Amino acid sequence: MTILQSSQSHETYKTYETYKTYSPNDPDAAMTDSIKSELNKLRIDKARKRRNGGFQKLAVFAIVIALIAGAVYWQRANSAIPVSVTKAEAIAPADASAGTPVLTASGYVIPRHVIEVSSKIIGRVKDMLVTRGDRVKAGDVLMRIEDSDLQAQLRSAAARLASANAKVAEMKAGARPQEIQAARAALHSAEATLENARLDFERKQKLAASRVISNQELDNARAAYRVAAANVNSARENLKLIETWPRKEQLDAALADQRQAQANLEYAKTQLDESVIKAPVDGTILERVVEAGELVTNINYGGERGAKSSVVSMANLKDLQVELDVNENDLPHVFMHQACEARVDSAPDQVFKGEVDEIAPQADRQKGTVQVKVKLLGPSDNVLPDVSAHVTFLAKNNGKNSPAVKRVLVPATAVVKGSANAVWIVSDGRAVSRTVKIGAETPRGIEVIEGLVGGETLITSPLDKLTSGARVEVKSNP
Repeated sequence: MTILQSSQSHETYKTYETYKTYSPNDPDAAMTDSIKSELNKLRIDKARKRRNGGFQKLAVFAIVIALIAGAVYWQRANSAIPVSVTKAEAIAPADASAGTPVLTASGYVIPRHVIEVSSKIIGRVKDMLVTRGDRVKAGDVLMRIEDSDLQAQLRSAAARLASANAKVAEMKAGARPQEIQAARAALHSAEATLENARLDFERKQKLAASRVISNQELDNARAAYRVAAANVNSARENLKLIETWPRKEQLDAALADQRQAQANLEYAKTQLDESVIKAPVDGTILERVVEAGELVTNINYGGERGAKSSVVSMANLKDLQVELDVNENDLPHVFMHQACEARVDSAPDQVFKGEVDEIAPQADRQKGTVQVKVKLLGPSDNVLPDVSAHVTFLAKNNGKNSPAVKRVLVPATAVVKGSANAVWIVSDGRAVSRTVKIGAETPRGIEVIEGLVGGETLITSPLDKLTSGARVEVKSNP
């Protein structure tokens, strides 16, 4: 019944539409009563029309929105995301015989020994012969100090030594023959006088016994005799002194004066030599502190003005080490003479072997770190002090045939850091997330110790729009 009514209504509607076509201006005026009757049967109740019409509009709107959303989702799900990519760069693997990486730390390259060359004397700089960056060898002249007063002191010391040498030579030669002959002649004269005094005294003794002369004359003769005897003893001792001159004590004193004069001369020479400051070792001039005309001294008075105690600082740049601050929690992984690998920012393509050279005996409580110094074994010429360095500490391998540890470098923009670090890899046109273990950060990128083998295509942007399995389109060549 319903189907028939619908069919009739459809036919009536077609009749109306046909008639409307031929009478477009006033179709109702030309309709017959039968047609009007049929149309009246098709009219819907106004109240019912209002109720059903609102619901239908909402349903149609919801369906349209759902279709649009589905189309957008389908388009996004099936359209490729434009991405920028790069290649994971393989770097030199760690030496398997050295060990397996257990810790990576960053620090700065420093010379093992920095020498502050100072002056041993006080004086004014006459010539400054080196500048910053000059390479010198042990014994090369660095600077000269004015030495006119030192030259005068040297001449004075040389004169004093010559006098002392002459005195010693005179004493060692002994008395001259003429002096000995004169002493002997004086002794003979004294002996003759003594003999004459003796004879005179004996005559007067006889005369006094006969009471020819007084006792006074006898006493005078006796006194003259005694004086003559004393003169003979004096002349005899003087001859012995001349013949045995000098005495040992006199010679020892002269020799002591000679040694003192010699020491004064050597000191004057040393002072003069110290006016020429030379390089103590082979190395490179790191800093020049003084200029020509400035005063240098062997005493540090402090401050930047006035006399300088240091003239240059230098170091052997072939003997370098990396100074690191290792977290105290990582200290169990570090031990003395431990094998290490170092990379410096100034030579990122080179890997330097090293070993732990020093571990500080105490920690820094504020930073919670311990200072460790790693000696570089055979650094190249392009490694300079104070450049950044990254050191990988290696643990000993038990097996001799342990495989080399492969590591790669990736840009920092390709790493998604978190509790588990990861990178996005392009595989068959889709984004795939991969967990990695990262090491040190270098100017060339972040070192990946585990998770990559090198050569993978990594997505660098946009990382926040990626989902696992999303289609991607490379917009920049790796």
